[in-house]
Amino acid sequence: MSTSHEQARTVLLRDPVLRAMFLGTVACTIWYALPGTGASVKLALFWPIQVLLDVIFAVLSARMSALPGVSAAHRRFWRLIAAGAVFFTVGDTVQGVETFANPVGGMVQGGAVQSGLVTCGSVVCLLAMVLHPTRTAGRERLRFMLDAATVVAATAVFVWYLSPSVDVRESGGALLLALASAGVSIAGSFGLVKLMLGRNMPFTPIAGWTAGLASVLIGLSTGLTAALVEVTRPELAMLARLLPCALLAAVPRINEANLRADPGVLERRPVRPFSLLPYIGVAASYVLLIVSLTDGSLDVRVWGVVVGVLLVTGIVVTRQLIAFTDNARLLGEVDRSLRALAEQEERFRALVQHSSDITVIAGPDLVVSYASPAVERTFGVPPESVVGRRMDELTVPEGREQWRARLADLLTRPGASITMRLQVPHLDGRPRYLTAVATNLTHVPSIGGVVYNAHDITEVVAYQDRLHHQATHDALTGLANRALFAERIAAAGGYAAILIIDLDGFKAVNDTYGHHAGDALLRAVADRLRRCVRAGDTVARLGGDEFAVLLPDTPLSYAEDLTRRLHESFGQAVEIDGTLIPIRASIGAASGALADADVLLRDADAAMYSVKHALRDRAAF
Repeated sequence: MSTSHEQARTVLLRDPVLRAMFLGTVACTIWYALPGTGASVKLALFWPIQVLLDVIFAVLSARMSALPGVSAAHRRFWRLIAAGAVFFTVGDTVQGVETFANPVGGMVQGGAVQSGLVTCGSVVCLLAMVLHPTRTAGRERLRFMLDAATVVAATAVFVWYLSPSVDVRESGGALLLALASAGVSIAGSFGLVKLMLGRNMPFTPIAGWTAGLASVLIGLSTGLTAALVEVTRPELAMLARLLPCALLAAVPRINEANLRADPGVLERRPVRPFSLLPYIGVAASYVLLIVSLTDGSLDVRVWGVVVGVLLVTGIVVTRQLIAFTDNARLLGEVDRSLRALAEQEERFRALVQHSSDITVIAGPDLVVSYASPAVERTFGVPPESVVGRRMDELTVPEGREQWRARLADLLTRPGASITMRLQVPHLDGRPRYLTAVATNLTHVPSIGGVVYNAHDITEVVAYQDRLHHQATHDALTGLANRALFAERIAAAGGYAAILIIDLDGFKAVNDTYGHHAGDALLRAVADRLRRCVRAGDTVARLGGDEFAVLLPDTPLSYAEDLTRRLHESFGQAVEIDGTLIPIRASIGAASGALADADVLLRDADAAMYSVKHALRDRAAF
């Protein structure tokens, strides 16, 4: 039993009204079932008890119609049921008064007035069931009506077989009563089946099954009453009439208790593709046919059962043929959908197989569950070798912690996406750069993880690096240019020394040996500057034959040592096209706070020019 059914049962067991009704019904059953205990009193109290049950049914139905949150259609249904219960109350009251006046005749069977009022009440209840919307349409409505017709036909078979025999020539009133009772039973079964098979049932499943059971018992008791009255135990006939009425009176209270405990139970009622009720009706009618044939006689009652079984079988066969037709059409639609889905899947697989972009799926634990073939072009390994590894193992260590933190935040936001730039190692040892979009699809059952769509931007990064290098470096010597030198000064801060180096006689080299010799001389000077400085120092070509060196966090004494090493390095001539060309340079140096970088540059430049105008190959500080 499901949890919801257990809760509903617990609510019903704890309801004080239902408890009181149950205890009263048990006490009444025991009293009426015991033989020889106040038969006259039992006969006298039969109709007052019946009236009490009618009043309870009317009051509880009216309460149900006034329950907060009930829809307009459900409210109208319960109001009509309450109105029908009022007819039952009046009719049984009239019969009770007549019975007190004549306590022998018509004690259990109702008279013409009572039967008429009960019939009117039954018509009102039937109207409530017929008018209630079922929310079915089209082929579904047709199947629904055939299922309801199956159950109604099976009910008619039972009513026909169990109804007492009536002589048409001698008992016109009894015939009308039997026909009215049979008609009410059949119409009531149709109404209940209509409500229980539809999509808008006005009562909870427990209340619906209780009402169905009560209706069946009322129909059976009508047929059994006459037989029981004829024997010496008429009180059993009264008990057979009272028990179904007590069960029916409890239906609105059962429904109210369920709805108060769980107001959304009707909206959550599952829509089933089929119902067992029609098949139960078919099986029951065939069982009745077998029972009716056991005595070997083929009277009118048995022939009625045979005709009814054939009718039920015909309705079921029609229902199944319609179901086969609908299933064939549905299978055709499913087949077309599957073909379209297969085409889409094949197209998607082709796109993924031949896409240059990488698609990777990893769970919340970062373990890869799928990798597209593009992984081999990016990592140099087959995609199968990536499955089962952690995503963070596929990236270089630098920035890995920040990457993990962003993913942890992404996992808290289903459906969200982030864009990342990753550096991954290739099998050949050269790194690859990727731009990846990670989308959290852990809430999608077919994926259950994070989808990474990555594009290889290694060539783009290399091109950007080349552009940046060209914008910040001298094309001839490869040294930093004036713009990068200014950036390094601004980024360094603190204390530093700056050297300004200018070649002496460089124009004469160009004029004597040609510009290619001058370019070779500049490249040689750049190489010797690189060899003399430390890591972290910046060597730049400011333009023409002028160079500069930035020495961060360096005292002037180190600048003096570096100047001497440079002169020693420049002391070796450069061989160009078989000719030794000497390097002569004037060097000026200044040191101080880089907050006054312009002052330092002017001081170093002035020192350099003071050397150039005084002595060659010297330095000034």
